[in-house]
Amino acid sequence: MRPTPAANLVRVAGVTLLILWSLGPIVMGVMTSMSTQPETQQVPARWIPEDPTLDNYRALLGGEKISSDDAAADSSQYGRAIVNTALATVVTTAIVLAISVCAGYGFSRTEFKGSKQLLWIVLATMVIPIFTIVVALYKLMAELQLINTFAGLVLVYASSTAPLAIWLFYNYVRDLPPDPEEAALIDGCTRFGAFRRVVLPQMRSGIAALTAIVMLFVWGQFLIPLLLTSTEETKPVTVIITEFIGKYTTNYPLLTAAGILAVIPPAIIALVLNRHIRGMLSAGG
Repeated sequence: MRPTPAANLVRVAGVTLLILWSLGPIVMGVMTSMSTQPETQQVPARWIPEDPTLDNYRALLGGEKISSDDAAADSSQYGRAIVNTALATVVTTAIVLAISVCAGYGFSRTEFKGSKQLLWIVLATMVIPIFTIVVALYKLMAELQLINTFAGLVLVYASSTAPLAIWLFYNYVRDLPPDPEEAALIDGCTRFGAFRRVVLPQMRSGIAALTAIVMLFVWGQFLIPLLLTSTEETKPVTVIITEFIGKYTTNYPLLTAAGILAVIPPAIIALVLNRHIRGMLSAGG
């Protein structure tokens, strides 16, 4: 049965509302970032800037110092924060991939005493909200002298992400056909050789998906770096952006420009690897 005109109208209206709901805040943010501070304070509000400018983006990317007098940070710190976030994201992703690929394969393909119990212990850590252990976490990191260090931040990121990654790869490997791997073992390959030559190439799609998932997770972290970093050398972009807000005044064009720039890298990752992410999450379910 062909849909009626009324049904088509409802469908089009629903899709239109969904698009407006999703893109509306982004469009408003872009318009605000291209405005001047006086324009954002006009009453009634001006939605489209009279004289669009890219000065805020130039300040953030060029290291020019612009800030409110009572703000905790200025635009010159933004570039360093982006680099901090990118480095933490790349290093954490590499560590989590190395751990989860091997652990996921080991739990799904090999049996040893206590393997199931160990897997459940690892997975049980996923249900513990991070905010319930922040005090203990801070004390531990302080005792290890890892506060305001890149290593400490990466260590917490990796330990909080690895259980989910192991679980996803555990389910992903279980769905792979074991026949090619068994044939390689019969032909004389060691377990590691069969894993490297046969299984690993079959996991490329899963590795791409997990790369995107971990990178998106780490890039958007706020509570952990807020707790563990307080210097310009270690603060990520999510923390720096909040410090553009002053106690009495806020440079809204600068603030929204910083938010737009921070959204671009994860948006590109999500768009490029979207197909792999959906496939990996389906396998994980």
